[in-house]
Amino acid sequence: AALGDLARTQTALDLHTQRHSSGHTGPTRGGTDGLPAAREVVLHAHFDARSVDAGHTVFGPTGRLEEGQRLLLLDQVRSWCGDTRTTVTIKPVIDLTTQQTAHGYQISDRIREQVILRDRTCVFPHCSRPARGCDIDHVTAYDHHADAEGRAQPGPTATDNLACLCRFHHRLKTHTTWHYRMTAPGVFDWTSPHGHHYRRDHTGTTALGTEPEPSPRIPRQRRP
Repeated sequence: AALGDLARTQTALDLHTQRHSSGHTGPTRGGTDGLPAAREVVLHAHFDARSVDAGHTVFGPTGRLEEGQRLLLLDQVRSWCGDTRTTVTIKPVIDLTTQQTAHGYQISDRIREQVILRDRTCVFPHCSRPARGCDIDHVTAYDHHADAEGRAQPGPTATDNLACLCRFHHRLKTHTTWHYRMTAPGVFDWTSPHGHHYRRDHTGTTALGTEPEPSPRIPRQRRP
């Protein structure tokens, strides 16, 4: 019901009915049913799939909807796709385990999509902002002068050096002493300015404690 309201299809239907009841016969925009075009709503749904005999693919009955991080039923998607006013766009499958790289600083759309699908949210400790609203950050900063000076690039544009950070935490990482590293695909270890350590992965944030500070050296007093 909420998705229908977002798409304004019912509102368009009411206006369409009122037009015909008032005797209006002018041209209308939209499909062959005469309804004006509904507002586009893009949803990103993810389902587990497995191949079976004869090349068929079987999807799991439940999946994940990126918008709102909600549970989604396969039957719901089938009903949406079966609507005559729904436009379905097929995108190629992106293998999240494949390393992808790009020359230079710019991040291609395919690499961006892979990082978004891998991280799901901002990877800063305890942040839950959806990845599609985040910046793509170079974990190790990209050196814009490395190529010109003939040095190896310390922060390449590659999926093992990219992560999703919301704008606030992106700036926090850039302008403060917060820093992090990727220990595995989608797993990040963070260190705060006070030496606190956190691990961020798909299960959430785990506090790892702090590094012990060196004990101060107390000079021994000489006996008189």
